[in-house]
Amino acid sequence: MSSDDNALADVRTTMARAGFSSAMADAVPILISYVDREQRYRFVNRAYERWFETDRSQIEGRTLLEVLGPLAYERLRDHVTRALAGESLIFEGEIPYRSAGMRHVEARYAPDVAPDGSIAGYYVLVTDISARKSVEAEVARLLDSERRRVALLDLGRMLREEADPVAAANRACELMARQLGAARAGYAEVQTDGISSLHIGDWVAAGAPSLLGSLLDLDAFGPQMAAELRAGRQVVIPDVKQDPRTDHPVVVKAYEALHIQSFVTAPLIRDRRMAAYIYLAQDTARAWTDHEIAFVADVAELIWIAVERARSEEALKRAEETERLLIREVDHRAKNVLTVVQSLAQLTPFENKRQYVEALSGRIGSLARSHSLLSTSRWTGVGLDALLRQELEPYGAGSDERVYLAGPPVLIQAEAAQSLGLVLHELATNASKYGALVDVTGALSVTWCWDGGANGGRHLVLTWRETSDRTIHPPSREGFGSTLISQAGKQLGATIQQDWRPEGLTCRLEMTSGALPCDAETPATAQPASGHALLDQALRDQRVLVVEDEALVAMELARVLTQAGAVVVGPAGSIEEALDLVARRPIDRAVLDINLGGRMVTPVARALTARAIPFVYLTGYQEPGVSDGPVLRKPATPELLLGALASGI
Repeated sequence: MSSDDNALADVRTTMARAGFSSAMADAVPILISYVDREQRYRFVNRAYERWFETDRSQIEGRTLLEVLGPLAYERLRDHVTRALAGESLIFEGEIPYRSAGMRHVEARYAPDVAPDGSIAGYYVLVTDISARKSVEAEVARLLDSERRRVALLDLGRMLREEADPVAAANRACELMARQLGAARAGYAEVQTDGISSLHIGDWVAAGAPSLLGSLLDLDAFGPQMAAELRAGRQVVIPDVKQDPRTDHPVVVKAYEALHIQSFVTAPLIRDRRMAAYIYLAQDTARAWTDHEIAFVADVAELIWIAVERARSEEALKRAEETERLLIREVDHRAKNVLTVVQSLAQLTPFENKRQYVEALSGRIGSLARSHSLLSTSRWTGVGLDALLRQELEPYGAGSDERVYLAGPPVLIQAEAAQSLGLVLHELATNASKYGALVDVTGALSVTWCWDGGANGGRHLVLTWRETSDRTIHPPSREGFGSTLISQAGKQLGATIQQDWRPEGLTCRLEMTSGALPCDAETPATAQPASGHALLDQALRDQRVLVVEDEALVAMELARVLTQAGAVVVGPAGSIEEALDLVARRPIDRAVLDINLGGRMVTPVARALTARAIPFVYLTGYQEPGVSDGPVLRKPATPELLLGALASGI
């Protein structure tokens, strides 16, 4: 072979390599480009056309400033300068591209160093990591929520060891303020006149005046705000200068003197009056999140328990059991959700990055939505309707006739809500990818009802029915989603039957436990006042026997029942007293504490059953060991208690 032939072969090889490199660059989804010393694009791959929605011939030859826009260029200018100076570097952050919108990217810069050491330009590889960052943010939010639950656990342990009520209140205020990054936190007890309040707990950032030991007029900080607290409603003020409850000049001045511009306040109602309140404040305007608001309410309950326990030996004995249950539940839930998130991350199959991020993000999102509903209801349970609407909202639930929901009010208990939420999420995801919700021709109907079981119990039966004008083919193999539905169903103690028909999937889910009927909206979706209003007629003039040996709890039950229009019989604090009332007095329904002075309430339950009088157990035990009646666990919300009584179980 001649020298000319060798030279021609070298040229062909070089051209082939260049063509191969260009084809490879066009094949990958990331942005690949070459920029010269004048900051002009000399080469961009096909991905640039998809990002900027223009032919790359309109990009090559133009400057970075012209293509990216002034905002994006200013964000990247320092890295461009360093790359042209010969430095290899990586940039990560959000970039506001002129025609591609806001993107979270990772950009790798590699200088083009000539043989003589000069820098001819640089290569840059840009990857859109927005989806990954979104998943990371969701995981971080969920973990942050659980850290606050762990903080409640630590606070409970700390307060248990504190004998001085003022010291207990101060330590709780400091933990709450530091946990949520606030400038001030305080705890005050309302005097018998209902107007003045004595601050026995206080924590403030440096430079702000302390209120510890101060006796203040609550109305001076907004009469309307104070009225809401006295009515038992939590008050959230993002900006005292803008909120109509606090925007009076005199009131604003009172807040300014304390370096307060926004706050959250949770009242504590005892014996039908506001006995105390806790608040968390900021010296600037602040949008408080639902988790922060719920956290303040939880801390308020813990402080009240600690202060009362420190003042009374008898209160100490009662509070220790409640606190032990709270600590165990918080610890269990914190560990459980972290384990579930870890398991989802490890078990979700990885086919490619996009599929993995979408699948994992969806499942974590479902878990987070269930947690949000449970957090709002203080872990008493969630409404089935609310759970379905949250999972089906992306597909038109509530606004689109294609998605139809119908059934009686049902409360899904806390221990079942997460598993049921995951099942519904997987069904919805499958419907949107392969089933009736793929296009506008399909429809989904979700209905539920109560059905009598073989042993006489009531089972919740949910029917998921998809219909489509297309022929729906069942999946050729069982994927991870199907396995997750099966395993979550087992955890629920539910029977799940899936029937793939040409018009779409029909799934029947039967729950033998974890669900309760209720006559009002669940705490997760309704305001407390509306729940009482709906139950007024159901319980009006009903004679309800209250069997409870804790005096304060008995008084609170009597108050709730009286407000609902019922006639309270008792309260009875012993088995003998309760049996005497059952024998002598007409009774329509009953509320029974399971343990009375160390004795089971079984004799009273038997006497009520013999007279066909429906009753509800109310207990602090996690595993009460009874099966002859519905069980509500303390602390149960008024709506949940009244709903169970009104249902006539």
